[in-house]
Amino acid sequence: MNRIKLLVVDDETDFAEFVAEVAEQMDFEVLSTDNSEEFAMLYNIDINVIVLDLFMPGIDGIELLRFLYENESHASIIFMSGKDTSVLHSAQKLALQQGMTVLGILQKPFRAEELETVLSRHILRSDTKDTEKHDLPSQDELRQALENEDVSVVYQPQINLTSRKVIGVEALLRWKHPTKGEIPASYFIPLAETSDLINDVTVYTSKAAIKQLGIWKRDGLDLQMSINFSPKIFDDLDLPKKMATYTIEMGADISKIMIEVTETAIMSDVTRYMDILARLRMKGFNLAIDDFGIGHSSLQQLVRAPFSELKIDRIFVSKLDRDQECRTIVEVSILLAHKLGMHVVAEGIENKNIWNILCELGCDQGQGYWMGRPMPAREIEGWMKNWSSL
Repeated sequence: MNRIKLLVVDDETDFAEFVAEVAEQMDFEVLSTDNSEEFAMLYNIDINVIVLDLFMPGIDGIELLRFLYENESHASIIFMSGKDTSVLHSAQKLALQQGMTVLGILQKPFRAEELETVLSRHILRSDTKDTEKHDLPSQDELRQALENEDVSVVYQPQINLTSRKVIGVEALLRWKHPTKGEIPASYFIPLAETSDLINDVTVYTSKAAIKQLGIWKRDGLDLQMSINFSPKIFDDLDLPKKMATYTIEMGADISKIMIEVTETAIMSDVTRYMDILARLRMKGFNLAIDDFGIGHSSLQQLVRAPFSELKIDRIFVSKLDRDQECRTIVEVSILLAHKLGMHVVAEGIENKNIWNILCELGCDQGQGYWMGRPMPAREIEGWMKNWSSL
């Protein structure tokens, strides 16, 4: 098997050697230069990963990023710098907007373990691409899976950070293909959105989740149900009525349903979305603005839409304990939401330290692998008993 090729670009020779040594121990084939002007000579389409220092004499990292974009590079990028972290974040956003893959950003000095963690992401991505590149299911297979109910809904717990009480769950669709195994949602949701299947996916997930909510209600289990709505389905002006009718038929409580909408959805067609969102709220549904902080909506749109909850994206929460900028964004988001009378949910709580910081910042609720992974409905009650005993 061909080794993964990595190029280190750093004018600090000692640090470039450190990066090269760590990468070589992980079986990367490494090229290195401390002269950014040599970059164009060393770079070729076979390079898989580029570890790039942003601040270098002669030519800077942003110019090299432009070079990669203009040459349609498929290499994954790792940004590093010993200076302003805000520039690192800006470079990351710029690269993502240009369609590049950013494995991570590293603030100098960093430990070998931190670099290994970021490099491992490329190894994992490479393994996934090798096994799935020619074996991903088609649009027709997804349609068939929905018709045959070969998809399922799992539920991730959401917990009050102060009382530790389980408040509710988020419904998430899963697809296990009979021959190709578990198909990631990051693949089949965009597949559905680029076809005529996203309505079917959303309806399937919503109906399964609402039906389960009705079952839990009859069993005396008082939980809120959060359901994600793709921006693509907000063209149906009858959506509020349909949702309310089905909820009543299933014996579920409308006030216990939280519909999650991304910021992108709000910006695409403001008038239509405001119409639908307002009427969903008037029917008694709760509304959450999902992935807050990574979209493009203005504060004006946040005020216009009748949201009752704000969800802070995991990209900020997961780095809360080691990135001051992420902590500031989370802190300000919590303050803003509370000033607007909204509850705040933090996604991506991966350890106790992040939990404790969120408690200090006054976050209301949270979800993440540290508390509970997404699980089938039949496992929820058992998990709740175990959680309450911790």
